[in-house]
Amino acid sequence: MKAVKVAVVTSLVIGAAVTSAWLAAIAASLVSARSDVAVAIGWVMVAMLVGAVAGVAAVVIGKMKGWQTMRRGQKFVGTWSGRIVPIFIVLVAMAGIGCGYKRVPPGYVGIKVDLYGKDKGVEGYPLVTGAFWYNPLTTNILEYPTFVQTAIWTRSIQEGSPTNEEISYNSSEGLIFTADISLSYSLIPEKVPAFYVKFRSDDLTHFTHGILHNIARDAFNAYSPNYTAEELYGKKKEELLMQVRKTLNEAVQPYGVVVDQFGYVGAPRPPDQIVAAINSKITATQNALRVENEVRQAEAEAKKNVAMADGEAKVKIALAEGQAQANKALTASLSEPLIRWRELDITEKAVAKWNGARPMVEGKESGLLLSITPEQK
Repeated sequence: MKAVKVAVVTSLVIGAAVTSAWLAAIAASLVSARSDVAVAIGWVMVAMLVGAVAGVAAVVIGKMKGWQTMRRGQKFVGTWSGRIVPIFIVLVAMAGIGCGYKRVPPGYVGIKVDLYGKDKGVEGYPLVTGAFWYNPLTTNILEYPTFVQTAIWTRSIQEGSPTNEEISYNSSEGLIFTADISLSYSLIPEKVPAFYVKFRSDDLTHFTHGILHNIARDAFNAYSPNYTAEELYGKKKEELLMQVRKTLNEAVQPYGVVVDQFGYVGAPRPPDQIVAAINSKITATQNALRVENEVRQAEAEAKKNVAMADGEAKVKIALAEGQAQANKALTASLSEPLIRWRELDITEKAVAKWNGARPMVEGKESGLLLSITPEQK
């Protein structure tokens, strides 16, 4: 009879503990539900469970005292009740484990993953930021940051990943280019469950330097053969970058990832022979431009000189024409009386200067006198 009694009591205690754990898990799920009614029911169940556990504990403690009174002289540890009470305490503690507590900090979003049952898997909505209760025995909570994530894929081991993550791609001639890439992206909170279902990881480092890196590398190699080496090194490099970014966004947006920034770190690195050839072409182009500028300058100088000479000739012609017109006007104004008057005026001035000596040469008709000094004889 004693063994049967112990077995019955033990079964009841185990059943009560298991039932309490199951009800605690249900209560924890309801407390974190989106419906206000479900939250209220969950807190009522929590209160009922706490009250039930407290009542059972009071009964057990009372029984323990009664058995101790009736069985004085016996050690409590040796009685059946002394063996049951520790088991009960352990089972009650297990029931308490059915209520888990989680706090999702600002800038993050959490999702519930059901581990068992017909609906196991990720729930269809993200959890709000803050504290909530859940059942850790049947549910797992994953946190994802919703703020902007930045990364760099470079050959340098001093930044980004400790391994070489440069992107390599080919030109239309088959020449290999390499480039360092910087990017930033963010997760859309409403689509975080879709992100988990697709990639099955809450480790964004693995996603950034693994999956996302591979998608970008494939996109580069899909579009780069459409361009020559010179174009990839020059004016077409940004066009290639825009195509890769568009493809990258199209690949990850269905899973709640938005690429906000995607660009080169420095310039792409072509093969050395391409750099030398491009530099030679640039030098030749610059020299041609310099010679062309010199020719233009010489032509401009020649045109300038011609213009100046033409201007000077026009000035001389204008002066000559002016002088001719002046002479013509002067000639037209001469008359016989005016000429006679001028001759008399000159003679008068010469007489005024005469010193009394007869001149050595005299004119016959003109009336002009020419004085010759003794030295000129």
